[in-house]
Amino acid sequence: MYDIKTSKHFEKRVDEKSGAEYYVLKTYVATQQQGFYFVNPCMDKDARYLWFYCTFPPAEYRTLGLVDFTTDEVHHFPDAHFHDVTPIVDEETGDVIFANHRGIYRRSTNPNEPTELLCNLPSEIVGRTRKEYLVSPATHLTFSPDKTELFFDSYNAGGCIAGTLNLETKEFKVWVRPEFLRNHGQINPVHKDIALMAEEFENDEFGKRRSIRTDENGVFMRLWTVNRNGEEKYWAPLNLEKASHEWWSADGSKIYYCKYSKMNDGICGIDIFTGEHKLYAPVSAWHGFSSKDDTLFVFDENDGFFRGCPSRVGLYNTKTETKVYFNSQNPALNPPDKPNNYHLDPHPRFNANDKYIVFTTAMDGHTDVAVAITEDIVALTEK
Repeated sequence: MYDIKTSKHFEKRVDEKSGAEYYVLKTYVATQQQGFYFVNPCMDKDARYLWFYCTFPPAEYRTLGLVDFTTDEVHHFPDAHFHDVTPIVDEETGDVIFANHRGIYRRSTNPNEPTELLCNLPSEIVGRTRKEYLVSPATHLTFSPDKTELFFDSYNAGGCIAGTLNLETKEFKVWVRPEFLRNHGQINPVHKDIALMAEEFENDEFGKRRSIRTDENGVFMRLWTVNRNGEEKYWAPLNLEKASHEWWSADGSKIYYCKYSKMNDGICGIDIFTGEHKLYAPVSAWHGFSSKDDTLFVFDENDGFFRGCPSRVGLYNTKTETKVYFNSQNPALNPPDKPNNYHLDPHPRFNANDKYIVFTTAMDGHTDVAVAITEDIVALTEK
């Protein structure tokens, strides 16, 4: 089997500031290629397959590409057209599941097999009238711990709804119908009856922008957990500051999130069982993700957000309390007054049992799929 170093499709790059090495996919099957949104894996556990997003500007839709390390071939699947950032890789088989406005689909790694319709969208989320037209079938899909269900949030003009789809019976179980828009739904990776959601900015029916709420005690109401029985709870960010871009720890005990404020930023975690709440990585994280043992955090940063803004990608080692930028400068794709039309942030994430870090880079003025070998980057924090 091939790997990042031996595949003919990848080119090694060396970061000018840190000396870190990473590898960029230089075989193009689309105009724009990028890694997955950080919530979901884009590789199987054995690193046989690497999936990525494909875009063909000015088309709004995205499709899926695949690097097959068993054959060292790159494929594009134009039939794998998905909404938002729904795709998730089955880490056992390498197949990918995604959603669009027509249904929920499975795409095999075998290019000779057709994309399979798993089921039509549940009737509960498809608008019944023109006033309830479907805006979003899902933000992203996540598997229940036993992989019998998919959790996802949907949004139509009639409101927001979230719950689980049983993959065998195709029954959709409604968990919550939030009064305010919530998205980024993620079922707990260990505890099947709890999920994480995020209150989000939205425009009302008159086009007026509505911000994320703050309660009477000054709590920024971004972070929510919901239960299968309909119970809901929001969690206060550290020091009554603001939170964004949240995810579960691998053991299902903690909500991690990126805290931002005028004073200090960082990746924080809340233990939902003990209540312990603290800063884990003192970095100015825009997005982040944790290793399975919670000792390493990958993150990206920017110095002023707009779509296509300059960015950098780093790793923080909690054991040595050291960070390193292994992609220290992604130049701007666009000027601030003309932001990019696409969601092209770096979104780093550990994959293949933490062996690799997959992210999106923009070093050549366009986006590329990039992969770093975790142990190589960690070594730079141990010197």
